[in-house]
Amino acid sequence: MAAIVYEGRSISDSIAEKIRREIAVQGQAPRLSVIRIGKDAASASYFRAKIRKGHDLGIEVDAHSLPPETSAKEASDIIDSLAADPEVDGIILENEVPEHLSYVELANRIPYWKDVDGATYASLGRLMSGAPCLAPATPLAVMEFMRAMQVPQGSAVAIINRTITVGKPLSMLMLSSNYTPLILHSRSLKIHEITRSCDVIVVAAGHPGFLTPEYVSERTSVIDVGINSRGGQITGDADFESIAPIVRAITPVPGGVGAVTSTMVFSNLMAARKLKPGK
Repeated sequence: MAAIVYEGRSISDSIAEKIRREIAVQGQAPRLSVIRIGKDAASASYFRAKIRKGHDLGIEVDAHSLPPETSAKEASDIIDSLAADPEVDGIILENEVPEHLSYVELANRIPYWKDVDGATYASLGRLMSGAPCLAPATPLAVMEFMRAMQVPQGSAVAIINRTITVGKPLSMLMLSSNYTPLILHSRSLKIHEITRSCDVIVVAAGHPGFLTPEYVSERTSVIDVGINSRGGQITGDADFESIAPIVRAITPVPGGVGAVTSTMVFSNLMAARKLKPGK
């Protein structure tokens, strides 16, 4: 039997509609500030996409596009000003910055209650400790697919990624939802034996077509986080054509996790209001 293919569009549309309803109830849209430094093409694309998405949701997005020669002090001053502005609910710093700047140092100036990317050490530390926080958007998108797939609590989930942006925060979200996460990486032994024993595989290996039939079984649900360009086509880390006839469920690339991730940023923005000190 062919796998059930879980598209991201319907999940994203449902979350977007929930955001619009919440804005209507509150009577005031939140305000997001997005900062881009330099001329990186990929960063520019993400920058414009966030602005379009915000406008589509009825959310005010302030775009701050800074030149490549922006100094660390100038960038810090802008972030500090937005952090102190009570009218700004969320701040995003696009992570491709010029070489003379440190993304980590700049991003960590963003208060955890405005960190809608869930990228700061404060946000990640709060996620680890179970304190209220804003988690990274990609792990949150994965959790939306877990709900859509109706994966039972306690299920074993293989996460093929150990980064601070996907694997580590996702494992914390899995634990808080009573799943059993196993983080796998390039030095893990007998990966295919482990993944075949799991109910869900979240693959973010960074290699197109990495997940092949020997890694899966007929009861496996695959959530593909990978985004690769191969032969002019966008592909995931799962070899979709070879494993779709085998597994229980799978997400496509494109049109899967990525379609939900951008919406989760704005879901975080709505949640940010409730995290403000004194709320």
